[in-house]
Order: sequence, then structure tokens, then C-alpha cells
Amino acid sequence: MATREEQGVTSKVQSIDRAVSIIETLSDYPSLSLNDLSDKVQLHKATTHRLVHSLIENGLIEQIEDTKQYRISLRMFELGNKRVQNIDFLNVAKSNIRQLSQEIGQTVHLVIEDRDEVLYVDKYGDYQESKMRSKIGLKAPLYCTAVGKAILATREQSEVDSYWGRITAEKKTEYTITELNHFHEELQHIREVGYALDDEEFEYGVFCVGCVFSSYKEEAAGAVSISLPISEKERKSYYIQKALECAEKITQLLGGKWK
Repeated sequence: MATREEQGVTSKVQSIDRAVSIIETLSDYPSLSLNDLSDKVQLHKATTHRLVHSLIENGLIEQIEDTKQYRISLRMFELGNKRVQNIDFLNVAKSNIRQLSQEIGQTVHLVIEDRDEVLYVDKYGDYQESKMRSKIGLKAPLYCTAVGKAILATREQSEVDSYWGRITAEKKTEYTITELNHFHEELQHIREVGYALDDEEFEYGVFCVGCVFSSYKEEAAGAVSISLPISEKERKSYYIQKALECAEKITQLLGGKWK
């Protein structure tokens, strides 16, 4: 039988889990009413209200005065931005992807891995020709994006198998790879050529080239992607070369080893 102290710890952990659920849910919407938020996190309205009040006091969410709905506060952005600023490659990589975007006239992204997904931490060149619905802070799956596959290709097969067991590989388009053996073949090809392609595997009408770069600390510190309208696919050799050159340059600047 649990002691009072153990019961208290369990209760606190449960409250933390519920508060995190509220924050994650609010991050998916511009704002939500208390009723809608309670429904989505599957908590009693009174419990939700208590947790929301605590999060407001800590500055993590806020209530809109006119509508009385709740939304994520800018403090969440500030906290996340501090984490990004502490990633040593960011400033080095940003200037290079900006130059690349200006040179080729296409959208270029900088991403890192975050809990079995890719996180877009920077973006340059939001050209109208590219239909990709991307923005800084957006997350996407590893298995069906060029940058995600490029990152996974640096892992051992056992690590890839473990990742595959944690996710549900869904068909984003008819071209998405959802069979593990086929996926291993794809990763082996990426290892051989040094880059990954997303040929409408994540979004129809979008073709992407992805390359990882390393630092003196880790083999896959992050990745660069060039996102193109499918009409530019015939020039893929040019974009592949440009992505490889950019990733190699960032790697050298970070003291990493280029393969």
C-alpha cells in the first residue's frame, strides 16, 4: 500500500502530465474555449480550469480578454527560442542556407531531430512556386521527409528498427514508404549516395532534397533541405549538388567529418 508521500508524488506527476497535455493541445490551435479544451484533453471542466489557472499564473498560457478563450503565451516561444539558441550550429548554418536560397531561388530549410520527428528551426525563400506548407516550428515525420530519411540513414539498423516500432508509418501520399524492409533499402541507398529525396512522399506537388551535416560533437547535428515544386524535378542533379555543397560547408565550419 502506497504511503501518503508516495501518493502525493503520484498526484503531482499526474498534474504535470495533464498540464503538458493542455499545453500541447493549445499549441495546435489559435485558441480554445474551456469547454473545447476540456473535451480535447479528456478532463473534467473543473480540473482543466484549475490547471489552466496555474499555467496562466506561470505565464505559459494566457486568456484572450474579448473571447475568454485560451492560447499559448509568447513565453513558450521565448523558452523554446533559448533552447534553439543554445544549439551551436544554428548561427553557422543559418547564414549558409540563406546564401543557398538566394543563389538557387528556392526554399531552403534547416532542421533538427526532436523526439522521432524533424523540427524546422529556420527557413529562407518562401517562394510561391513551392507549395510546401512549412514554417519555423513545424514538425514532420522522419520516415517520409528527405531530411528525416537523411538523419535516419546515419543510424544503425537496430536503431531504425526501434524507431519504426515507436511510430505508426502512415501513408501521407501514395508514394510514402510504409513497409520496413523497403525503408531499410531506401536508407541503404541514401548512405551510398550521401543524400535523400522526398518525391511527393510527404506532400503532393513537392520534391525535396535533404542532406545531413555533422559537427565535432555528433554525426548528424542537423540537416538541410531544398524544397521544390515538382516541375523542378528534372533539374534534381543541380539541386542535389547544391545541397551537398551546403551541408559539406556547414560540416567543415563546425569541425565535423564529411564523408
